[in-house]
Amino acid sequence: MKVSEIISEKLAIDGGAALNTEAFPLWPVYSEKTYQMLAEPLRTAKLNYWSGPYGKKFEQELADWHQAKYCVTTVNEYGAFHLALSALGVVPGDEVICPSYIYFPPVFAILQLGALPVFSDVDYSHTLDPKLIEEKITAKTKAIVVGHMYGIVSDMGPIMAIAKKHGLRVLEDCTECFGGLYQGKKAGTVGDVGCFNLCHTKHLTTGGEGGAIITNDQDIFQTCFSLRDYGFDTSNGLDMIKEEQRRLYVHNRIGCNYRMTEIQSLIGSCELERMDSWNLPLRRRNGQYLIDALKDHPLVLHVPFDSEERKNSFWWAPFALDIEKLKVPMKQFLAAMGAEGVPVYGPLWPELYKEDVLRDKCGIGADNYPFNTPAAAKMDYAKLVLPTAKWLAERTISFFAHPHYEIRHLDKYVAAFNKVAKAYMK
Repeated sequence: MKVSEIISEKLAIDGGAALNTEAFPLWPVYSEKTYQMLAEPLRTAKLNYWSGPYGKKFEQELADWHQAKYCVTTVNEYGAFHLALSALGVVPGDEVICPSYIYFPPVFAILQLGALPVFSDVDYSHTLDPKLIEEKITAKTKAIVVGHMYGIVSDMGPIMAIAKKHGLRVLEDCTECFGGLYQGKKAGTVGDVGCFNLCHTKHLTTGGEGGAIITNDQDIFQTCFSLRDYGFDTSNGLDMIKEEQRRLYVHNRIGCNYRMTEIQSLIGSCELERMDSWNLPLRRRNGQYLIDALKDHPLVLHVPFDSEERKNSFWWAPFALDIEKLKVPMKQFLAAMGAEGVPVYGPLWPELYKEDVLRDKCGIGADNYPFNTPAAAKMDYAKLVLPTAKWLAERTISFFAHPHYEIRHLDKYVAAFNKVAKAYMK
């Protein structure tokens, strides 16, 4: 008998027996090859990007996997956004359109560069609504940031058409969408540049932190490569050590140090090997299994968006519920699911304009940079409400779609949902 057929009436949160008492396995899970290879950089003392082979190898593998020309890896995802936005020419006084429903690193990078984020609403797919973008464009608009949330690929065709019409650059935030497809092209290769988060929770992990930039634009690539390494002069090639031996003083712009370590690159290289054979296929299986099991439930309004044109890579699986049919707040529904022994979450940052740094315009230094301009004075994030993002914030439950979850874990998800829904529906 399936777990879904064994439903105790009394909820665990009210003192009943929990449906599941065996903890779901934690993510990430590494291959045996990864464990076996990890000691090599330590034994050889080749730990830095410039001293070992794995940084350059991993960049080439990532570029090839995405069928792109160039890749620049970074020590974390913030570095990827900071470098990419710089390479797109974002400077103080510019505006960058982005969804409020997004992970915060690109927004913080926009602010660090002295520009201002202009938030635009999403549609029910949890991604940027193309129909609302043009009303946000001003003479100061430099770029559009597109967030592929939960693995759901944004509607890139109309967005790229708008960008071309107005002469804007497009950055794809692929933090949660490694391997998503738009019309057969990998997420991150449709716009001018794609930025990836490779931290411990994501599809592809390089350990605790990591990031990457993918592009087909040589100028963007060279700028990012230079800025990642303190801004060294790349006019004579990309080998900084060789250039320093030729002439000691090699920096011709202000840059940062966002180099990925050899250990990070080695982990990423090993795990990329099983992306197509294990990771992505099982994520898609798990996401589709949950959709098939819950799509006709009377409490479910929207399932995770997935189509042939916009192929989901299922980092998580977000469902929008009809809260008008519930006797309790959504927060209690989520708590009851957790009490049944299944790991669930709500939505991730659907209304980023609620961050205190934006609402209170908490800038840097005595001048309160970058909120010390007339343009910033007109930007009132505290009064901003984007209706669809708000609607989704109030109704979303997210299930994990990790590739090491077995069907029995998914059945427990479904059984717990049915049990809690039965208890809490009017």
